[in-house]
Amino acid sequence: MRIAVIGAGAIGSLIAAKLVESGNEVLVHTRGSHGAELALNGLVIDGVWERVITPKEWFVTLDEIELPPELNHYFDQAIITGKSKDTKSLCEVAKYLTNGPVLSLQNGLGNLEILKDFFFENTAVGVTTNAVTKSSPGKITWVSKGNIHISGSKGKEFEKSLEIFGAEYFHSHEEILWKKLLINVAINPIAAMCGVKNGELANEPLLSQCESIMIEAANIARLSGVEVPADIELVETLHKVISDTSENICSMLSDVKEGRETEIDMLCGQVVLRGEQLGVPTPLNSMLLGQIKSLR
Repeated sequence: MRIAVIGAGAIGSLIAAKLVESGNEVLVHTRGSHGAELALNGLVIDGVWERVITPKEWFVTLDEIELPPELNHYFDQAIITGKSKDTKSLCEVAKYLTNGPVLSLQNGLGNLEILKDFFFENTAVGVTTNAVTKSSPGKITWVSKGNIHISGSKGKEFEKSLEIFGAEYFHSHEEILWKKLLINVAINPIAAMCGVKNGELANEPLLSQCESIMIEAANIARLSGVEVPADIELVETLHKVISDTSENICSMLSDVKEGRETEIDMLCGQVVLRGEQLGVPTPLNSMLLGQIKSLR
């Protein structure tokens, strides 16, 4: 199958590499020094899986260079793995590359709605708990193996494409998105504000702050009709994720350090927006939204 992976940072590079491994014809669309390295020298992977993808094993296009005409609608599927702040522009790339279904494998809420503006029901949405970091341009570390959960009208097609990861299809897209978002709002903003690795969040008072932010967001999910686990189970999961990813520098902290726009609008911002629609205050998520946006 011909599959385009669009917005490939750390997780997108891993997805693309595993698709190559399973015999697909793969395009990686990315940017910057990482993209240049992928095009010139390929990708080095260590950690859970050790593999080198040579430049001849895939095709790389760069965001800075116009897409060649021979790639117009060449691919059977597209998987968007870039930052949520770039979803609209990445959809434009996907629309050029494929007439087939498009999967958003991104953080936050609101991405599926953007995809539907471009592709109507020819869409799917997913989340992953695989922990991957970019060590340097052209090199990633697969820190810990997780899962991929997929939903949406074309979700079954991507469950098959990503079976090498053990991807699972779920009927409720809201449930899988909210479960991932609850972890993200609990960890990413606090780690970014404090400038610490995930493991530091296991210490007080940071741990209690993370828990409170997550529970506030979970309340909005429940009031929106989304089934999420009980608070005690959410807290247990949070503690486990912090422990399992203790050495991780979260993507939001990396964005803040590099002066890049963060995904805060699609994380805490979405909790605040949905709270406003319900008439329910979300002071903790509102505070973090304002603080992170002030760092730009």
